[in-house]
Amino acid sequence: MQANFGNMFLKADEQLDTVPNAESFSRVVMLLATRYELSYLDAIMEICNHYDREIESVKSLITPKLKLILTEEAARNRLLKDRTFLLDRLG
Repeated sequence: MQANFGNMFLKADEQLDTVPNAESFSRVVMLLATRYELSYLDAIMEICNHYDREIESVKSLITPKLKLILTEEAARNRLLKDRTFLLDRLG
């Protein structure tokens, strides 16, 4: 990770101090993942660390689109034992 990674939360224009709903949580995750070239799972973990939350506590904030992205990412990184359910979803 980059040395100045913590500074991303200091940018007022992105309003990263609150994550009120699933849609804004997904936007923040995608923003961090693309801007800092992180995996989506790493971006979620960074958000949890910043807000001092357990990773299990954001389960309800993961949208179906973000869940699919996380599943695809896990499959690419060979973190899943069974990928047949992924093939059904992707067509």
